[in-house]
Amino acid sequence: MIKFRQYYVTTGELKARVSYHLNCRTDGRNCVTLYAKDWCRTLGKIFREGYRNETDSMTDYFEQGSVVLFEDSPYYQAAKKVADMLAAKRQAKYGA
Repeated sequence: MIKFRQYYVTTGELKARVSYHLNCRTDGRNCVTLYAKDWCRTLGKIFREGYRNETDSMTDYFEQGSVVLFEDSPYYQAAKKVADMLAAKRQAKYGA
């Protein structure tokens, strides 16, 4: 079972540090995008399907891989709940 936490995603055995982004697609589809913060590729081990790492040597420093969870994903609601909470905290702290 995958659990979504404020700063990471875990299966109990594996833990991947991530950042959450809401609805950041140009096609307008609702989604939650999880961006890996570490270079160990653990996010890809947790989400075997849907994990992407299309980086090259010039951008590997900034992006290590990502997973996009759409509304039809069984994990979407849990990820959206955490992403909404983080967005509210960011809004309260920075007003942006």
